[in-house]
Amino acid sequence: MKLVKLSDISNKITKGTTPQKEAFQGKEVNYIKSESLNYNGHIDINSFCSIDMATHKSKLKRSILKENDILISIAGANLGKIGIVSKDMLPANTNQAVGIISLKPNLVKSRYVYYYMQQIRIRNIINNSVAQSAQPNLNLTQLGNIKIELPQLNIQDKIIKILDIISKKIDLNIRTNNNLYEIGKALYQEYLENEEYTNNYEIRQLSEITTNNRNKIDQTKEYKVLSAVNTGNLVLSDDYFDKQVYSKDIGKYLNVNKNDFAYNPARINIGSIGLNTFDFNCCVSPVYVTFSVDKDYIDFFDFYFKSKRFNAEVTLRASGSVRQALNYNDFGMIEIPYPTKEMIEKFNSSYKTIKERININKTKISNLEQLRDTLLPKLMNGEIDLDKIEI
Repeated sequence: MKLVKLSDISNKITKGTTPQKEAFQGKEVNYIKSESLNYNGHIDINSFCSIDMATHKSKLKRSILKENDILISIAGANLGKIGIVSKDMLPANTNQAVGIISLKPNLVKSRYVYYYMQQIRIRNIINNSVAQSAQPNLNLTQLGNIKIELPQLNIQDKIIKILDIISKKIDLNIRTNNNLYEIGKALYQEYLENEEYTNNYEIRQLSEITTNNRNKIDQTKEYKVLSAVNTGNLVLSDDYFDKQVYSKDIGKYLNVNKNDFAYNPARINIGSIGLNTFDFNCCVSPVYVTFSVDKDYIDFFDFYFKSKRFNAEVTLRASGSVRQALNYNDFGMIEIPYPTKEMIEKFNSSYKTIKERININKTKISNLEQLRDTLLPKLMNGEIDLDKIEI
């Protein structure tokens, strides 16, 4: 097995280009931002923007994507998120926060490098390569200097075949969950946004139906720190970011109970509000807002905070601030048609099975990702007979 630099096996290593705002009025070309990439290698096609074909061909020539190009996030707190361009994504382009790796097919298989770059140790190498600044960046020279363990092409093919089977199962579960979520969203809209029902609901301010919690952590217990991200979820900070982005001393951090919500007032305008679904002790930065709701209304609010109606309210009430911050007092002034207990029970009953299925699939995805991460180094090192393995 040879050890080579990424630049030695690449035809081109470059980065994307950010066009003028006018380009986003077009709909002909997919525009893939770093937010669409994930550490598990899955590219979220639902988060693509689009630009016009003229800009794509004339002003963004450097970053025109081809099938099997590897994409990697090279700027911000989430360095090292990976994706590979498939034929059905084209035509496509990307922005300057994304590196583009076009490999030499006579030397290496793109999907082998795609899997290799997903390893946690590669992400650690990337983070150790960049300056520890508020906005770390991986330059193209540093990207090209990453070293790859390269077996022969026939061995690469066998490794790809095995890992592709696992990845297809992961993608299937992700697509299934996306479809299930859309069904749940349709139920929410039918029961809780349909004017046939909402006209009979009482109008309530959020301050009346939420409880602002400012409870500091119990320093005798262990806590995991959560971060609100723009997918509308609370995630484990240590899992989501490759370096510690929270304070070393969390003594002043706020406790977040399971089924409570939290958001960063300075980032709520981009959807950073989420529900704590974890079973262990969790906390957030003291700059956050945390609040609880009636236990029967948890799923209703989880959908509501991801809705266009709520986003419009946030934009309206936060528009006077440069950073569009929204404190709890302003948040509490938002008025909503508050569903009756009877309607909430109907919604919860219909959504229960869907939610259970989603959670089962999430566990499957996590287990498959762990299996893939464990297998790759063993396959490369010959610890497993490639001709006998069955998935």
